[in-house]
Amino acid sequence: MEGGDWDLAKDFPERVDLDGSGEARTMARIYRGPSEFRTADGATHLRLETVTSWTPTPRGVLLDLSGQTYENRFVQTHETQMHQFSGGGHEHTSGALIEAFAPGVTRVRLGRDPSQDPYSHLPAHSRMLVADPDPALGASVAEVMGTREGAAAIVMDAGGDGAGIRVRLDPFRLSLVDSADTEIWAQKKRDLFTSDVFDAGEAQWNDRRAFFDSFELRERERIVGLGERFDGVLRNGRAVDFRNKDAIGSSSGRTYINVPFYISSAGYGLFVNSSANPEWEIGTQDLTTLGVVVEDEILDYFVIHGPDPSTILKRYGLLTGLAPVPPVWSFGLWLSRNSYTSWDMVDQIAAEADKEHLPFDVVNLDPAWFTETYNCDLRFSPDRFPDPEGHMRALRERGIRVCLWQYNFIPPRENNANYREALDRAYLVTGSDGLPYRYPEDTVGSRTDETIIDFTNPDAAEWYAAQIRGLVRSGVSSIKVDYGEGIPDEGNYHALPGKRVHNIYSLFYNACIARAIHDETGEWIVWARSGTAGSQRYPVHWGGDGQCSWAGLAGTVKGAISTGLSGIPFYSHDIGGFIGRPSEELYIRWAQFGLLSSHARTHGNGNTNSREPWSFGSDAARIFRRFAELRYSLLPYLLSTAQEASRDGLPVIRSLLLAYPDDYVAWTIEDEYLLGSDLLVAPVLRPLTQAKVRDVYLPAGSWYDFWTNERIDSDGRWIAVPVTLESIPIYVRAGAVIPYTEARTRTENRVTPIIRVEAYAPVNGHIGHGPHGAAGRSSIATTRRLEIDNTEHSFTLRGSELETVPALDADLVVIGPETGG
Repeated sequence: MEGGDWDLAKDFPERVDLDGSGEARTMARIYRGPSEFRTADGATHLRLETVTSWTPTPRGVLLDLSGQTYENRFVQTHETQMHQFSGGGHEHTSGALIEAFAPGVTRVRLGRDPSQDPYSHLPAHSRMLVADPDPALGASVAEVMGTREGAAAIVMDAGGDGAGIRVRLDPFRLSLVDSADTEIWAQKKRDLFTSDVFDAGEAQWNDRRAFFDSFELRERERIVGLGERFDGVLRNGRAVDFRNKDAIGSSSGRTYINVPFYISSAGYGLFVNSSANPEWEIGTQDLTTLGVVVEDEILDYFVIHGPDPSTILKRYGLLTGLAPVPPVWSFGLWLSRNSYTSWDMVDQIAAEADKEHLPFDVVNLDPAWFTETYNCDLRFSPDRFPDPEGHMRALRERGIRVCLWQYNFIPPRENNANYREALDRAYLVTGSDGLPYRYPEDTVGSRTDETIIDFTNPDAAEWYAAQIRGLVRSGVSSIKVDYGEGIPDEGNYHALPGKRVHNIYSLFYNACIARAIHDETGEWIVWARSGTAGSQRYPVHWGGDGQCSWAGLAGTVKGAISTGLSGIPFYSHDIGGFIGRPSEELYIRWAQFGLLSSHARTHGNGNTNSREPWSFGSDAARIFRRFAELRYSLLPYLLSTAQEASRDGLPVIRSLLLAYPDDYVAWTIEDEYLLGSDLLVAPVLRPLTQAKVRDVYLPAGSWYDFWTNERIDSDGRWIAVPVTLESIPIYVRAGAVIPYTEARTRTENRVTPIIRVEAYAPVNGHIGHGPHGAAGRSSIATTRRLEIDNTEHSFTLRGSELETVPALDADLVVIGPETGG
């Protein structure tokens, strides 16, 4: 059953022997991003230097700009090499359109034609920006002759929340100020000591163009976001590789999900509405500068006033679309490996899980469900997976659902009907020769000969979606939307030029499949790897191919937190890691984290490389089962958190800074998180041979040990927590209300009945720092809301009294100072 012709347990990534004829080409060598404009001989920079005139618009102001054309060159003093703009040649003109877009949100467009939007022709489901300007919002614009900088400026109301945009006329500079006239955000101008800063302006090099801008980065200002960052949540001083890539591990700067949006501790966020190869410098070229460049003729970004990160995140979500709530069954456990090779194997795994009393809901079938490996013809193997409708119906009767793997490539095999159809109908990405795109002949590696489906072509997307809908009608519940990276700039696409496609391709891809499933089931659920801004509209995403190591586990925690700070609230990862084989201890630690994540799945590379808990020994099976049972009992809490995510944009795996924005330390924490608003989880990320104590940071307020109910009053401090293999530190915020359901082996797509509600009483009538950072907030009442079958349930704690509406036949338990330590 396992092994044989379908033994995929081989080296990953695939090792390739070179013949000595030369270095293998990689996408890094094929791709040349806009950073080349910094160093290219002959590159010219058209800086935006002076406002020559301005015209009010209904929503803001249109600026005419002028500046000089400079050539970028290097100068050297001894061994120190520096950029220098030389010349100051002929004058050029450009423009800026600055408009109030939504409450607290200002849109800035820079370019010769700043009114253009290169993405407006796309269908809404494939755009990053989906919001329209608020029709009720205008802007008052006035000119003042003197400012604190000593220059004339234009001031503009920025969305009606007390903040304003100031436009200095000469030299041109934009800034965001609050109601107290404190500068929150501002453009940065270069000088001798910031010679590596490329301030606002257009760059030209041969037939290519790019647009730069730079912003002030102040002392103690922290920057987070920009997608799934395995190498650290805090982005200051870290380089950003901003091309979606097969990361091959989870501890490097490579990532599958790049989101052009960040949050600053200064009280603003910034979203760049461009997929044209954005690149970022965050205190890397210069300590005081945050720079961005896109390879386009226009730079379009949104300055989002907070003042707190939660507000910024919601306002960003309203721009790019808030995530829908996935179905309840998706919050159950998913079992998988690459790959279960037959229905017999699936039945064996399911029977063993039931024998172990392990709750689970989903079985994922990776590429072995095809007749040939990775064939992606979307047809079940008649030998190993006969009668798919009958088998899936039988599984569903046992409460088990099926997810199927596929990817965005089609091997060019004559026995692959999908390849023949896609080729005949021109549904494939093409190269300069008009034929299906191929990587250069000397490209060495895996997946280099496969053709790419052009999901930007609506006919191609509908052709593929029709096949997905057919699979769903046959009994499939979800689709694993694998890959989506590796999209060449030099390819020809239906909807966009290649330079704009690489990262946004994932949005077209995810949308096609998620919408097809939704058409049949009314549910929003895929299992997607790549993504960008707007991908949150198509949940769930997972962390790709993490390596089976402690570094891989730690990087996955960082990636999960960072993804949540980037507007994607539903996120999972492969329990145990994908590449390699975890030790028993590593597997247990990864399971404890994974089962307290948004979504939970076991997965590994190779059909003999099992990830089911019983294959790691009796202790692993017992501990895994304990945490799986805890997860299933927390289904009402998880669903309530998911509904909050859909309503407010807050992630399930939540950085501490979202709840404690005024706590400097909270912005630096990368290895613990809040599961929802109330459960602080500190995964154990080192083996017991290295540390038997876990340092945990508790923000200011009162906390209860989840396991013992011991109360700890914190003023924002670290505690040393002894750890064993049995558990990890979990703390409950005072004022929390946690509903529980009954233990069961399947979710049965419901969170009822609620059999117990636990509330954690505040101390002395105060919660301390609440979920939005309000120090010393009165705890007159705290309420958790949960919608079940279109009926809103509320659980309210008033002092030491707990009430539910509507009334429940459940145990209502208040854990207070008298029950704590």
